[in-house]
Amino acid sequence: MKIFPPFLFRASTASLLISASSWLAGADEGSPQWLEPSDPAIADQINDAKATLQILVTNLSSALTQAVQEGGPTNGVEVCQTQAPALTYQSKQDGPSAVTAVKRTSLQVRNPANSPDPAEQDALDRVARIISTGKPLPPLLVQELAGPSGEPEEIRVYKPLSVAAQCLACHGDSDSFSADLRNTLAQRYPLDTATGYAEGDWRGLIRISVTP
Repeated sequence: MKIFPPFLFRASTASLLISASSWLAGADEGSPQWLEPSDPAIADQINDAKATLQILVTNLSSALTQAVQEGGPTNGVEVCQTQAPALTYQSKQDGPSAVTAVKRTSLQVRNPANSPDPAEQDALDRVARIISTGKPLPPLLVQELAGPSGEPEEIRVYKPLSVAAQCLACHGDSDSFSADLRNTLAQRYPLDTATGYAEGDWRGLIRISVTP
């Protein structure tokens, strides 16, 4: 399945500071355990996550493609701000009942609400290490998080994303953006760091939480 939603990813100093603070705040929660995605014991959770991913990608891609066609990249940014959070939540509602949460995250976010929590930070760091060795992006990553009692409480399935050509209209080289687009980004996302990408860059993760 080719995924090309409009949320790019790359590390930034500001987002690293945010994620480091989150990690320190949640340090007593324990480290997540990594699971093998092909493990038959979690096949149901993987299937539920994939079904939800498909819903999310379809809905976001459709909304943003239409927005850009109707009003260019500036309209796409506006629709992204007003509709993407609701569409992300709706994908959970429309997905299998075992899915408890859906989130888009990265180290270089456009919307600060998408900044990684400690477990997501761990997943992002893991992908960064994989890429640093010259290996391709993994299809999926899976974490198991324990509750206060030590029992499994949540399984998180992550889908790494790459930058597609159509994403560059508002996530590529900001020097190439129109004045209107730059103004819109400054007004709607004053802390935006999600620019400067090239096609094929790693851009972040979609996280699907599923009950164990």
